Formats: sequence, C-alpha cells, structure tokens
Amino acid sequence: MNEKLNTIILMVVISTLSLTMTSVIFVFLAGLFDSKVNNDEIFKILGPAFQTIVGAFVGVLGGRAMKQNES
Repeated sequence: MNEKLNTIILMVVISTLSLTMTSVIFVFLAGLFDSKVNNDEIFKILGPAFQTIVGAFVGVLGGRAMKQNES
C-alpha cells in the first residue's frame, strides 16, 4: 500500500512539474518571437524559474533513487 501511494505521489509531482516546465518554455518562445518584448529581460525573469523547476526534477528523482537504494 505504501509503495502504491508513493508511486501516485511521484506521478502527480512529475505531472505538475512537467506542465509547469512546458508552460515556461511556451512563454520563452512567445517572448523570443514577439517584437515588443526585450529578449534580454525575458531571460532574466524566466531563467531562475526554469532552473528551479529543473532542480525540483533532479531533487525528486534523486530522492527516489536514494530511497530505492536504502530498501
């Protein structure tokens, strides 16, 4: 039961992070090809958010791998 719950939680976390990352990429692309937007500013604003999302992915997958090694 505990393993099934962990799998469900992992799938929800991965789905949420994937959706967020996809949204950030679309905003990057929209800002990149819009002539009204200064490209330097869009990267300054969204760059840290993108790095945080990637870090969360690495943290989730790393924690999952460490847990499996302990079992």
